[in-house]
Amino acid sequence: MRIIFIGGGNMAEAIFSKLNDKDIVVVQRNLEKLGKLKAKYPHIKFITALDFTTNPDDIVFLSIKPYDAETACEEIAQYTKNSTIVSIVSGITCYTLSNWLINHKICRTMPNTPASLGLGATAIYFTSAITQQQIILDIFNKLGKVYSFDDEDKINQMTAVAGSSPAYVFYFIESLIASAVNQFGLSPKLAKDITLQVVKGSLSMIESNSSMTIEQLRSNVTSKKGTTEQAIKVFEQYNFNDIINKAETACYNRAKELAQLFGSQNATGNEKV
Repeated sequence: MRIIFIGGGNMAEAIFSKLNDKDIVVVQRNLEKLGKLKAKYPHIKFITALDFTTNPDDIVFLSIKPYDAETACEEIAQYTKNSTIVSIVSGITCYTLSNWLINHKICRTMPNTPASLGLGATAIYFTSAITQQQIILDIFNKLGKVYSFDDEDKINQMTAVAGSSPAYVFYFIESLIASAVNQFGLSPKLAKDITLQVVKGSLSMIESNSSMTIEQLRSNVTSKKGTTEQAIKVFEQYNFNDIINKAETACYNRAKELAQLFGSQNATGNEKV
């Protein structure tokens, strides 16, 4: 069994870098990127184009941008008809990929960038034609936690909840740092150091106090008529929760729009393939 990656970008690298015991082939067209990957992973075979027929027990990962996906699938379809396809392409449904690849064995996933540290959250949907579920699950388990769904639209939802959400967290941390610099005159380095320590400490408190809800932990910091309460009141005044809801809904809707843009008959997924 070989594991073949169409595309050698950051997410693909996060996966194949943890598969040292596997026979891996990576297709990477960008010659500069190809050279760097070859130097970094001498045990992996890198090529610029797929030019051989894959075997039925091979697993092919699609790790390409949505707008490049159709062309890439058309180029490899003649070689991958009998292999299992694992897509980490955002927004494109199994139905569409099946049509492009002339292949019903499609698995759709949505990992996130902390997977590169083994701390990822990956959503997976298998079509009924897949027979290598456990092998695929084992691969993603190396990247963090895995959540399997029997409704393909959950992959779109998980794009908003997990796939894109590290960016929300980074954005909030950026704002905390910027406020410390602009409002209180801290140096950017000191503001970053303090903010990251607060984030690390807060996460550790959540993980170390499993019997307590996050709301309870927040309440413990928020004394009546105290300083923290005033900050929370500002968040409430500007509907912080509603902002998060709208942001995640916008992300989810964009995933469905991508599905429609790329020709899916049913943007929510669950197509018969």
